[in-house]
Amino acid sequence: MIDILNKLIKTKKNNKYLSNKIILTCPDCGNTEKSTYYHLLQTNQFETSKPTTVPNPYIQESYIEEEIIATPIRFKMQCPNCGNEMEAYSPVPMEYIINLLQSPPPDELMYG
Repeated sequence: MIDILNKLIKTKKNNKYLSNKIILTCPDCGNTEKSTYYHLLQTNQFETSKPTTVPNPYIQESYIEEEIIATPIRFKMQCPNCGNEMEAYSPVPMEYIINLLQSPPPDELMYG
């Protein structure tokens, strides 16, 4: 999964989702730093946890709940103040990011 992600990041540099900010916090000194998905993913400053199943409810003629696999992402960076590891967790799983990067860009005529 990491190899696919690295290839997609190189080809999708201008994806607007990758420019979203992540705020990393140092648990020791409380320092915070802002970074982007693109920078953290490109420089491999992340690790994935063990994939888990989570419920995914939706309504289509009736209430249906299915289980999907989600891989949590933990971003990490060295704190410039104390040198310890700063961290933040992605609100979306790895599968969502890969799917987003594989999808074609939105239609410019429709979305401007």
